Formats: sequence, C-alpha cells, structure tokens
Amino acid sequence: MTDAGRRLVAAFLASALALLAWAVYHADGVRHLDARVLAHVSANRFGRLGDLAGPVADLGNPLPQVLLLLAGVAVALRAGRRDAALAGTVLVLGADLTTFALKHALAAPRLDLVLGWYQVGEDSFPSGHATAAFAMAAAWAIFVPPRWRWPVAAVGFVLASLVAASVVVLRYHFPSDALGGLLAALAWTAIVALGCLSKARWTASYRGLT
Repeated sequence: MTDAGRRLVAAFLASALALLAWAVYHADGVRHLDARVLAHVSANRFGRLGDLAGPVADLGNPLPQVLLLLAGVAVALRAGRRDAALAGTVLVLGADLTTFALKHALAAPRLDLVLGWYQVGEDSFPSGHATAAFAMAAAWAIFVPPRWRWPVAAVGFVLASLVAASVVVLRYHFPSDALGGLLAALAWTAIVALGCLSKARWTASYRGLT
C-alpha cells in the first residue's frame, strides 16, 4: 500500500470513530438500537455467561495490560528490534490516551428505558478495555519477528474480541463503545504504520548519502 493509501486509511478510521461518536449521542435511532442490543446480550450477565465474561474482561485492566506491554517490549529488545519496541509502545499509549481523552470529553448520559435500573455509565465511549485489548494485539504483531506477525495478530484479535464482547455481556459498555475502542486502536495502528514507513525511508536515504 502506498503512503497515500495509508493516510487515507488512517483518515477513514478517525472519521469513522468521529461519526460513531456523533451517532451514539445524537441519533435517537442508533442510541436506542444500541441499548436494545445491549439489553439482549447482557440478559444473562448474572448467570454462567457473566461468570465466564468476568475474568476475560479483566484482561483489559491496567495491570495485565502493563505486564503485556512490558513483555512485548522485552521480546522486541531481545531480538535487537528497538524500533519495533518503540512503535508498539507508541501505538498502545496513543490509543489508550486517545480513548481516555474522548471518554472524558464526551461524557454524557445515554439512558434508555429498555435497560431498566442497570444503565451504563456516562463516560463509557469508547471502551477503554476494548481499546487496550485491540491496541495490545496490534502492538504484539509489531513486537514479534515478522514470521510470527500474522499468527500473533490473529490470536491477539480473537482475544481482544472476547474482551470487547465480555464488557458488553457484563453491561459495562454499549456495543458501540466496544466498536469505538476497535476503531481507536486501528486508527493508531495506521498512524504508527505510517510513521514507521516514513522513518524507514528516511533512514535508507540517509544511509545512501553516507
């Protein structure tokens, strides 16, 4: 993919996140559909499904994420890939900080009668757990050697999807919050990919001059 294509992808993902944020707060039809899906998915949150979802959702908590990040950086540094260690770290921190900022900037009630007494908190968009999980999956695809990239990315995406689904099952987040976390992580993945490519080309040009 060309530089222009990568920029287009990054812009598209950022725009999709912005459009989703607008829809869940200002489009009544979207907000009510979001609540109805949440009510259905989380109907058994106090049963066996909720018991299974709890430990999975906890993988998105700060401590497991910090440990995963440190382990990924160690893997990259052990292989002598300092650029990969930096790129993965920037991806994770960028995505998580973006979500943190958006959660506080967009905090507003999204009450719906279909949810009864168990409403979702005001600062739930995007989901921090989903963002952290998807960003970490993308980062690990950078941390590991190229031959392991696709298998690690596939496993990471499945695990991140389970985390995102779990926070919905437990009614911590709307489905749109989980989708917003995915979009935030993908946007930062595209941004970091652009930065790495630009640095690689600059380094190659510099070496060509020396």
